[in-house]
Amino acid sequence: MKATLDCLECVAKQALRAARIATDDKATQRKILDETLARIPQMDTDDSPAALSMTAYQLAAKHSGKKDPYEALKRAQNDMALSLEDAMRSRIEESNDPLVTALHLAAAGNVIDLGILDSEEIDIEKVIEEVLQERFSVDHTDVLKAALEDCNDLLYLLDNAGEIVFDKLLIEELQKLTTVTAVVKGAPMLNDVVRADAELVGLTSVCEVIDNGGAFIGSPLEQVPQSFLDRMAAANVIIGKGQGNYETIDEFDGNVFLILRAKCEIIARHMGVKFGQVGLISTRTRQQQSGTPAL
Repeated sequence: MKATLDCLECVAKQALRAARIATDDKATQRKILDETLARIPQMDTDDSPAALSMTAYQLAAKHSGKKDPYEALKRAQNDMALSLEDAMRSRIEESNDPLVTALHLAAAGNVIDLGILDSEEIDIEKVIEEVLQERFSVDHTDVLKAALEDCNDLLYLLDNAGEIVFDKLLIEELQKLTTVTAVVKGAPMLNDVVRADAELVGLTSVCEVIDNGGAFIGSPLEQVPQSFLDRMAAANVIIGKGQGNYETIDEFDGNVFLILRAKCEIIARHMGVKFGQVGLISTRTRQQQSGTPAL
């Protein structure tokens, strides 16, 4: 997915939010914001929004002196989601279609995004109820189920802390059908999960966990190492969670499925949904239906 001019405005907003999370020092916050704004004129809108956004978080970490400015917030989100884990697993076990219920719960978990929302804006229990009561606005669940019938190797690209608990429940269901490898980030970036988060929530005892080679938002195809691109190419099915993965792997030449909630108008329009709606999108099916992704 390519960025738009609106994405440049969003980069500035993300820089200010990241600065305030990284440090209470006003002068340092201003420095982070000023340096981000100074780089915007050189940003190429042929890049993905995720790739452009990374500048703000890199500068926040650099000038605050904190390798992981979101560490405490990530821990709080993981703890919150873990407190809901048993109740969510019961919903899946009692469902007439456990895989579909797990898919919707994973989509509900995608609301946990501190790059877009402040933590006090997140009412995850309310979102769970909403998503379980509605269908995916773009719903390629049947395409995914068919793909799983011949799948021996599924690569699951994780997104945020907290959300990883919802993903673990879905991965448990997917493991009944195929072998799953979960992918974390190779180093801290925003509130995205790293291996320590996977260990904390118990995902490493459920499936193999690898990283995508660096501190990225999503997995920008032009930036991740070739070894990770090769791993993606080897997978029968790829599931990517969240906007970062949507923005960076939607044009990957593989059997890609994207699960996310549209948290901005640009993403909603690209997905073909309304703001706030959720989708389970097969990129191959979308291309077959429209020729190219909607712009």
